[in-house]
Amino acid sequence: MQSIILYSVIISLTFFPDSYAASRNNNTSSVIEMKNQGPVYSSPNENTVIRRREGGDTSQNRGMTRGMTRGMTRGMTRGMTRGMTRGMTRGMTRGMTRGMTRGMTRGMTRGMTRGMTRGMTRGMTRGMTRGLSRGLSRGLSRGLSRGLSRGLSRGLSRGLSRGLSRGLSRGLSRGLSRGLSRGLSRGLSRGLSRGLSRGQTRGLSRGQTRGLSRGQTRGLSRGQTRGYSRGQTRGYSRGIIESLPEVDLSKNPVPDFMMPLACERTGFTFDSQPVLKWYISSGWPGKIVFTILEERNVEPFLETLIDGPKTEGIYDIDLKDYNISLKPDIEYEWFLAIVLDPDERSGDFLASATLQLVPPSEVFFQQLNQMSNNHLYVYYAQEGYWYNAIHHLSQLIDSHPDQRMYVTHRVQLLKQVHLQQVAAYDEKTTINKPL
Repeated sequence: MQSIILYSVIISLTFFPDSYAASRNNNTSSVIEMKNQGPVYSSPNENTVIRRREGGDTSQNRGMTRGMTRGMTRGMTRGMTRGMTRGMTRGMTRGMTRGMTRGMTRGMTRGMTRGMTRGMTRGMTRGMTRGLSRGLSRGLSRGLSRGLSRGLSRGLSRGLSRGLSRGLSRGLSRGLSRGLSRGLSRGLSRGLSRGLSRGQTRGLSRGQTRGLSRGQTRGLSRGQTRGYSRGQTRGYSRGIIESLPEVDLSKNPVPDFMMPLACERTGFTFDSQPVLKWYISSGWPGKIVFTILEERNVEPFLETLIDGPKTEGIYDIDLKDYNISLKPDIEYEWFLAIVLDPDERSGDFLASATLQLVPPSEVFFQQLNQMSNNHLYVYYAQEGYWYNAIHHLSQLIDSHPDQRMYVTHRVQLLKQVHLQQVAAYDEKTTINKPL
């Protein structure tokens, strides 16, 4: 058995030295081999939802139904999420504020009113009762004792008269003074303490209850409303739209196709300021709205106008020109829109795609340093970095116009992500063109 294995190894080294070396070499050899055959894009999000949208009649691929479904789904999802978040936040804030304000106001008012009323009532009642009883008892006891000591004549008359007069006068005066003072002091103290405690308790409970109920109610209603409107308008600001110059559509028809050179699902890049490539089937004399939306952010990450190209072709948008950088592990959606009617945004001629900045590993850079610059796009595609692969390959096409292999490889890459119209343009203008 060992002799058979040894004989097989000798045969491989003798007659197939290249294949044997490639099998023992690192990933660099496989990339070089793939370059000769063409790049193969390995999608890191193969089982996720298709996110790319092409402008024009591409019914042979996906069609209008997919576009409407995406728009409504994204709009409803974002609208409901943002509406519920804002509704709950505002509801809880307003509920707590109003609850504490009303609780403290009512607590202090009721506390002071009840405190003063009860204090005065109890003070006067107790004062008069105690004053009369004490006055009579003391007056009678003192009157009798003094009357007996001072004399029967003075004792009875003065004792009775003074006891009654002093009892009544002192009982009334002390009852009124103590009732008012105690009523006011207790009313204020109890009013403040009860007002604060009830205000905080009711404010928090009502704030949470109303915040949750209003948040859910407003979130659902605003989510549906905003979802439908944003599904149509795509979130562009009115200021950008109003600055668009008018284009005579009778003399300048809308292009047949406009689409991003992007994969169908969210594409990866390791460049924080990538170059976005897009295709248009004919020139457009007006402006095109270019927008980038950041995931879970209400305001656009970037919104500007770019000049429409004069002829059919593939064009670049370099984010370095706008001084913005992507954040890692956040999904961004970028749009190109030809606005045909500013008052009816559902009729926009629209194309869009998604991208995400995903920092590569150290092994990735180690492999990268071992490769020739002409092989990098193959490795990028193999590792799932679509935006880097298509940009690097396009750079090689521009710098080596006589090397049709690069255009052939771009056509293969475009067909793998079902961009048939762009691939046909490359074949028509470069591959089938005589040297």
